[in-house]
Amino acid sequence: MEREHRWGRWGLLVGLLLLAAALYADRLGGPSLWFDEGWSWHLARMSIPAMLQATAADRSPFLYYLFLHFWIRAAGESEFALRGLSVAFGLLAAALVARLTARGWGQPAAAFAVLTMGLSPFWLYYVQEARMYAMLAAGVLALWAATEAARRRPSSRRFAVWTLLAAGTALTHYYGLFPVAMMAAALGVGSRRRPEALRRWGWSMLALMALVGPWLAFAHPRFLQPEAFIRPPMTAEGLLQELARGFWGGEGIARLAGLLATAALIRPDPFVRRWAIGTLGTFGLMMAVLLTLFARFAVFHPRYAIFLWAMWIPGVGGGAARLGELLGARIRGIPPPARGWLGALALLPLWGMMAAPWRTWWADPGHGRDPYREAVAHVARQIRPGEAALALRANWAVLYYWERMGVPAPLWMGPESPVWDEAAVRAALEDARRRYGPADGPWRLWLFGWQQEVVDPLGLFDGLLLANGFEVGGQPFGSLWVAYYETWPPFQGFAFTPLKADFAGKIELRGVGLRRPRWPGDVLGVTLWWARAGPVPQAPRVFIHVLDASGRLVAQRDGPLPNDLTPISTWPPDHAFPVFTRVILPRELHGIYRIRVGLYDPRSGARWPVQVDGSIGDGVEVGTLEIP
Repeated sequence: MEREHRWGRWGLLVGLLLLAAALYADRLGGPSLWFDEGWSWHLARMSIPAMLQATAADRSPFLYYLFLHFWIRAAGESEFALRGLSVAFGLLAAALVARLTARGWGQPAAAFAVLTMGLSPFWLYYVQEARMYAMLAAGVLALWAATEAARRRPSSRRFAVWTLLAAGTALTHYYGLFPVAMMAAALGVGSRRRPEALRRWGWSMLALMALVGPWLAFAHPRFLQPEAFIRPPMTAEGLLQELARGFWGGEGIARLAGLLATAALIRPDPFVRRWAIGTLGTFGLMMAVLLTLFARFAVFHPRYAIFLWAMWIPGVGGGAARLGELLGARIRGIPPPARGWLGALALLPLWGMMAAPWRTWWADPGHGRDPYREAVAHVARQIRPGEAALALRANWAVLYYWERMGVPAPLWMGPESPVWDEAAVRAALEDARRRYGPADGPWRLWLFGWQQEVVDPLGLFDGLLLANGFEVGGQPFGSLWVAYYETWPPFQGFAFTPLKADFAGKIELRGVGLRRPRWPGDVLGVTLWWARAGPVPQAPRVFIHVLDASGRLVAQRDGPLPNDLTPISTWPPDHAFPVFTRVILPRELHGIYRIRVGLYDPRSGARWPVQVDGSIGDGVEVGTLEIP
């Protein structure tokens, strides 16, 4: 009877895993690939030496792309196939969560944990993405299971498996080094009283360094050089808020999940204590490193720490089961093996709070991803012979659909790192026009824009295309912008009128160029040559005001200088860079208007004083605009 009961309980877990497989694979090929997934596809198609060279400069190592390299040769390159590898790792992660949770808290807790995973839009998003995050979560869970196995029976084979899993985790994502370090320390502590186990642990550490060390040495410039753009320093509060929003969708749900994980420590056995120490230790190590060594230039997103969420989930299921056991002990007639199932009552508030974001995820046909397929199809239907398209940034998801749709026009992949030289952009546009455009006459260019501020912080591409033509139209596809320009080559540089305006001895405005609207409703283009003259502790914001004859504001543009990723406070001193800005004008404007520019403090709103020709004010007039 007990055997049949045991098979019934395991049958429930198997059923839940089959349900998870159906959920993970649902509409897998429906949503478009987006920017990051296109990068995965691009790297997986490379030769292995080229892949290693490219990933040495990337934010994550090579192992996932190597797996995907061989996977697509067997499964193909459809959206479903590309994401199928992540689904496989996601199912492995769910099975490992079930096994580890059952080991610590029993099978009711395991069922609760798997169900909670299926209700998490965070987990479902990344288990359906052609990226390494599901593989990272599965790797850390497998490493946790291997750590427990090596502690129980420290054989050479188990230590070898542990070493391979640790190396694989570290080479999947650099954030995987945090759980690897924590579990290596835990295994060492657990082996300290057994000489043979301690010796094998030492050999494992040497083997791990031999497997991972060469790659870290090969890719070490990636760690020594900050990002090409600046980010505010990380803070403990900021990291906690990002994790709460990313993992659970809000601090309220995160607190409830934290309370359930705390309840998992009721009547803890050694396994549960090791789970708590391992999870909290990994979290503390990550926080310490990010807040000290990499506080300024490390890039963080909750998905990089998906392993913490995966380690948290068993505690959520375990805590609910422990609360159910406490409740069941107070109700007569409920046998001890069945008491844990009452923990479902403790999970109802959490599941209720997770239901709304889950329904949103389920109802969204794109599952939160930008419709790249539709964007490329939009261009493919309209592009004509002699025209070309530009992906700014270099966007491999656009190329993926461009090739699959067989668009009969060239796609020019733009820069992948920031461009600061106007002459270089102008030369690149002219070279593209010679290669892809007609010998004479106007040249039309389509532009796919996504995070243009990363590679074009000064707005040079947009500014030079407008200075040498006009925008026919534009349309957003999620966060991907598709624009259509008509230009009149050869490409000329920005118009330039010298100016000397001194803002508080810290920033100088050394020139201005205006791209005047060509018809009602056309944009006003303003190019300002800014230079940092001294230290700028707090980057200001810039305003561009269009005023009528009475001084009334009729149009304006306010924003960072030039953007929050590359503020003027980080520029080299005494070097003027042109910053292009669009100003949208109302269609009904007629007459003569003044254009006034200034700087202001983003916190207080106070304008910076500016000195021009000996007079001081809070702004400087840079030109006039006549609209018939």
